[in-house]
Amino acid sequence: MENLRKTVFIWNENYLEYSFPGDHPFKSLRESIAKKLMEERGFFHEIDLENAEPVTESLLEKIHDKEYIEFVKKKSLEGKGYLDDGDTPAFKGIYEAAILRVGGSVKALEMIEKGYDVAINLGGGFHHAKKSSASGFCVFNDVALIAKLAEKKYKIAIVDIDGHHGDGTQQLLYDDNRVLKASLHMFHRNFFPGTGNYDEIGEGKGKGFTINVPLPPGTADDAYISAFKEVVVKKLEKFKPELIIIVEGGDSHSDDPLVELKLSTKGYSEVIDEILSIARRFSSKIILLGGGGYNYEATARIWTITTAQLAGLDMSEVDLLHDCCFTSSTNFVKEKVNEVIKKLKEIHGLLD
Repeated sequence: MENLRKTVFIWNENYLEYSFPGDHPFKSLRESIAKKLMEERGFFHEIDLENAEPVTESLLEKIHDKEYIEFVKKKSLEGKGYLDDGDTPAFKGIYEAAILRVGGSVKALEMIEKGYDVAINLGGGFHHAKKSSASGFCVFNDVALIAKLAEKKYKIAIVDIDGHHGDGTQQLLYDDNRVLKASLHMFHRNFFPGTGNYDEIGEGKGKGFTINVPLPPGTADDAYISAFKEVVVKKLEKFKPELIIIVEGGDSHSDDPLVELKLSTKGYSEVIDEILSIARRFSSKIILLGGGGYNYEATARIWTITTAQLAGLDMSEVDLLHDCCFTSSTNFVKEKVNEVIKKLKEIHGLLD
């Protein structure tokens, strides 16, 4: 077991209210399973618990239009219809549920500023929400908000390993050179959200501070980790982040029903180990946020294992939560990923 890192876990029982009705795939069951797994293993004897509070409207207005915020309030009262083109249904109380989860990410940042090494808000990670619209089950974008709040104090790197591209975060921070944005995601014709190709690199003073790693269906641990090391790690080493925000959607897992990436829990762990290595090298603080993940049991296992890693807990306590083995990509997929790596190295000046 390595040395414990001073870690805080942000929670509020009302997080469970952010759960879409009927057969909608986004359910708060993921968070509740993960917290139970952590409680069974005694995590909270070594990790502090902090209560999430709703984000203020004035903070929301730093990244969202006031008209859009008012629209969400109205739909929240009505409890019907959609907040976007059909992915994000309104239900009674969705405004209150959303601002509480975003407030949890703001609380995580506050805890970092108070001296914690790691702050965890699994209720966050709403990377699809845009300035004036909801998208992809996301109402308000906590990822971009806390980056904006923190960038005057820290050099920030966002590392998004959700299976879908973080298009809302990219849109809100596209011209920002204080925040490095790295997103690894499945990319294929007609796959949501349709953005995140390798040539989307930022604009204005933010040009070169957006790194998209578009991965083909079937990308497994071996090819994914290769892309992460060859592109993202090298870019992080050049950037030297002081704060790393991880968006850890569980939908890159091989058992996810909505995404066709093939990561195992062991693959996720290796990615987190690489991030921890960067954090140790540059004394970076870490905020872990949740994200997607539609196999609830697999997502909960991933989040529990990652929490143990980041906090420096006894990893033998989570051994039984791991998948049996690393996953392997086909030769066809490996060739596709190698092509992406080569293009990204050329674009971002990472050639050896």
